[in-house]
Amino acid sequence: MSMPFDSDHVSDDPAIFRDIISKTTLAAGWRRVRRNGGGPGGDGQTAAQFARRLSANIAALAADLGRGRYQPGPLRISRIPKANGSMRTLAVPPIRDRVVQSAAAMVLAPRLDAGMSPASFAYRAGLSVEQAAALVTVYRLRGYCWVVDGDIADFFPSILHAPLMALLSGTIRCQRSCALIARWLDAFSRDGRGLAQGSPLSPLLSNLALSPVDRAIDGKNTRLVRYADDFLLMTKSRADAEAAAERMAALIRPMGLALNASKTRIAHLDEGIRFLGYRFERDRLGRG
Repeated sequence: MSMPFDSDHVSDDPAIFRDIISKTTLAAGWRRVRRNGGGPGGDGQTAAQFARRLSANIAALAADLGRGRYQPGPLRISRIPKANGSMRTLAVPPIRDRVVQSAAAMVLAPRLDAGMSPASFAYRAGLSVEQAAALVTVYRLRGYCWVVDGDIADFFPSILHAPLMALLSGTIRCQRSCALIARWLDAFSRDGRGLAQGSPLSPLLSNLALSPVDRAIDGKNTRLVRYADDFLLMTKSRADAEAAAERMAALIRPMGLALNASKTRIAHLDEGIRFLGYRFERDRLGRG
């Protein structure tokens, strides 16, 4: 069952879907897949095998997508250990699906990025960990020395499809593109929750899921710096930090998300905090 999305009152822009499924964009998607490497999906086809009949495979994808015959293939599921001893589940789509998902990401990223907050730094062209760290320093120098050093629990696996698709359909306004993405979400999880860690599109969709949260919480009294599921809320008093933590928890709840209690704390920069590989203190910044 494909996830629904609200297309009521949405003016359709079919040019977006045409851009995604054009042979030129699909070929660019293939180049990105080849550059990123990675193994086969659940169908066992390798990148080398796909490349042997590249023109025919691209043409077949374009035709299947254009005629409504395209169906996602099986995912390859693997589990890798995380630093904390738990396991991360990777769901790797077949090469052909990654080609289309990469094409979709290239077409949609500029449209979605335009509405994203400058407080969000992960998975965005031209932005980096170093820039996120620099913004923390700017806020520190402005007196925002109380912080909520936060983490979102099980970020990718917890995102609810229905509110995510509502955001997407209201932003890109292309029913066929939304239906295609809903099909990929449903192929990964039929319980309406989670993004595949292994899909080229998931990082972009994860940022979209938090985009309204970023805009709502980042303001005069609370400054946000976020990198994927890691974030700092910076304030000028402990009371403001406590209020910001409560508000953040409330804002992410409708997307199916919660703060990781074991990794979220309120601290003053005098105590020193580590964020994105940097150590921040009141008067200094260092790596490690």
